[in-house]
Amino acid sequence: MHGKPTHPLKAVIPPSILPEAVLHPDHEQIDRHVMTYLVNTWEWPSEKHKQAFISWKLSEVVLFMFPTGEAERVKLACELLLLGFLMDDYFDKNTLSTNASIVSSLHSLLTSPEMTVPVTTIDSMHAGLFAKFLTYPDSSPILEAYLAMLDCHCVPSRGPSSLSSLKEYLVFRETDVGMPICVELLYWTDPALAGITADEKRMLRPLEKLANYHVSILNDVFSFDREWQAAEMNGEEGGALVNGVAVLAGEVGIGVEAARGLCVRLVRAWEGEFVRLKGEMLVEGRLRRAVEGIERRMSGAEAFSWRTGRYL
Repeated sequence: MHGKPTHPLKAVIPPSILPEAVLHPDHEQIDRHVMTYLVNTWEWPSEKHKQAFISWKLSEVVLFMFPTGEAERVKLACELLLLGFLMDDYFDKNTLSTNASIVSSLHSLLTSPEMTVPVTTIDSMHAGLFAKFLTYPDSSPILEAYLAMLDCHCVPSRGPSSLSSLKEYLVFRETDVGMPICVELLYWTDPALAGITADEKRMLRPLEKLANYHVSILNDVFSFDREWQAAEMNGEEGGALVNGVAVLAGEVGIGVEAARGLCVRLVRAWEGEFVRLKGEMLVEGRLRRAVEGIERRMSGAEAFSWRTGRYL
């Protein structure tokens, strides 16, 4: 999927070599369920913000990445990642200290639910979601990865000025953009991957790394203009510009458009490396399904980015 002819990045991003992404077969039902809950429960600052959230079709990022997942688990994954989108936008308007207080409360709700009383709507939504996940015995790593992502919004050194190289940025961005959550969700949502072993995961780790870098930097390419405008308007520590395009531009001393072009080339180079490693591994059965799932994380995230209005 390579975007509509009118998409502003159509001429900047060449087509992918990965297989075409497909939506989950129950995508309409899952989207309707999750969006109805979030739209009716979140405290919207205005009707305009609510309508924008609805129009962005954010559920598609999950429904493209995990099309082979069991429907009820994908529904929970969708609710978690969309709540993460809402939190990301909410955090951008706050100071780091305010964000830290919010996230500390969420950690308590996860680790000591019987001793923590939800106070805010954010608390209540997370408490309910955590409880639903924890009915599954293998879900704790997902929630821990989710809170680690939120922790990134409380880092005093957050922002390109403290990340001196793209390599350093990629390590930070993996967690900041939620890649460990997506790694866990692949194996958690797909019943055929439920029994995957630690040794098999270690074997797949080089492919996971490439996928994480691919999704993170391609997201930065699509979202740069929106994030730059938000940082300029906010002017506060919570709105720091955290984007690989800006980091690369500062590191090598070029303009942001040239840096965006280099980031695109990196993304397509990582695809080529992924295909090479995939061919060398010669895996079958469950491992082959896992490799294809990792590949779908890349193609699915890109398909979503071309279709959503969030970054326009």
